[in-house]
Amino acid sequence: MDATKAADALPPPRRELRLTRKAFLDLAIWMGGFGIIVGVVFPYMAVLVGTPSQRALSLEFFGTSIAAGVVVGVVNFALARYVVGARISDLSMRMRYVGQALLNASRTGDWSSCSAEACQLAVTSDDELGEVAASFNSLLSALEQTQLLERCSAAVTLALSERLELAGLVEATLDQYLSHTGATGGCVLVSKDGELTVAESRNVECSGVAISALVTQAQRSRLVRSIEVPEDLAIEAAVVSFRPRQVVMIPIWLGNTLLGAVLLASAGRLGEGAFRLLESFQAPTAVALNNALTHERFQRLAAIDPLTDAYNRRFGINRLAEELSRARRTVTALGILSFDIDHFKRVNDTFGHLAGDRVLRAVAGAARSVIRTGDVLIRTGGEEFLVVLPGAAGKDVRAIGEAVRKAVGTSNVLITQGEVSVTVSLGGVSYPGIGDETPEELMAAADEALYESKHLGRDRLTMHSAAALAGG
Repeated sequence: MDATKAADALPPPRRELRLTRKAFLDLAIWMGGFGIIVGVVFPYMAVLVGTPSQRALSLEFFGTSIAAGVVVGVVNFALARYVVGARISDLSMRMRYVGQALLNASRTGDWSSCSAEACQLAVTSDDELGEVAASFNSLLSALEQTQLLERCSAAVTLALSERLELAGLVEATLDQYLSHTGATGGCVLVSKDGELTVAESRNVECSGVAISALVTQAQRSRLVRSIEVPEDLAIEAAVVSFRPRQVVMIPIWLGNTLLGAVLLASAGRLGEGAFRLLESFQAPTAVALNNALTHERFQRLAAIDPLTDAYNRRFGINRLAEELSRARRTVTALGILSFDIDHFKRVNDTFGHLAGDRVLRAVAGAARSVIRTGDVLIRTGGEEFLVVLPGAAGKDVRAIGEAVRKAVGTSNVLITQGEVSVTVSLGGVSYPGIGDETPEELMAAADEALYESKHLGRDRLTMHSAAALAGG
């Protein structure tokens, strides 16, 4: 219910019998006046019940009746002031305390002194005063929930805004969602090339989630959706690794673009407060995820050679250093292949640079078609390439190098003048086995072997001698 509808639902204000600006002064006047009226009417009532009129209507009897009526009114006022006024004063004092606590909490960020438990009133009656106390307590609970929602949203926003790398962001996103809702497990799905793929998971096997009906719902709706899972319903192991009672999908939209979704699975049912939190998390998650995806795209654009779609030299050398460092830590092999296109200058001079560009793309594509998943293809110069081969010993480097040489040699490149075929010369080296084995030494050794292939007639692979011995 929005604010307008809530206001429309309020009952109309009651008419007040107001004489002054103070309620208890009005009460005293009304009670005193009522006592005087009773004092005036009482003698006539006494006559009706048999009291002699001479006595009942005497000035003395009138005075006594009026005085008694005034006394009764004063006593009633005193009792009302004591019984009702004390409760109203307690309510007023609590409200002033809450107001001051709110001001202090807004300055310090410490909301412990302004909890509903610390400030609530005791409901000791079933009348209007009890309703006021209960309404006050309800207001405090709503205020506390609102503050909790704002604090949790601020914490999530801060945690996600500090991360720009996609891997760190999705991990932090799942941490925040699980910690604030108490869900048992979950996963984060990220939209890439129009499909939702699993980027992070916790206690949930999400390999089959991307094609599930739940994700399809997320793609069609912007709302947080929940599925109550019956206790006798078995959940496929491809979806979750435990029996949940509730599965919740939170789609992450930015404008008209679906960036991803968060799936939470809970062994118990999430409360209404958890759903309000999840709805408040959608906007900051969308902004952070969009920033991370944009950053990733820019990084890829900065790292990729636009002509061949291979990594450029700067990024590639950094990747070589990372792989060499990993090989040292894990005591595993690392292979390097260096190759270039034979007589590439002749292709440019004969057929033009446009044909040369097509040859470069074709060679890179042929090499990419035979190297392994996880191998890194780098364009280091005009027609020069480098392949980093994690875990490849000498014999592996030789096998992959021969596969590259044959793939390129059997490719025909279609150009304006017809078709042209080219060959490549390759040099290979494997870590460990040479010198201090820095990235520069590995590249230099691979280049030496490449130059040896050129010297021996081109279209061949030569392994660096030390690497060949190491590979056995």
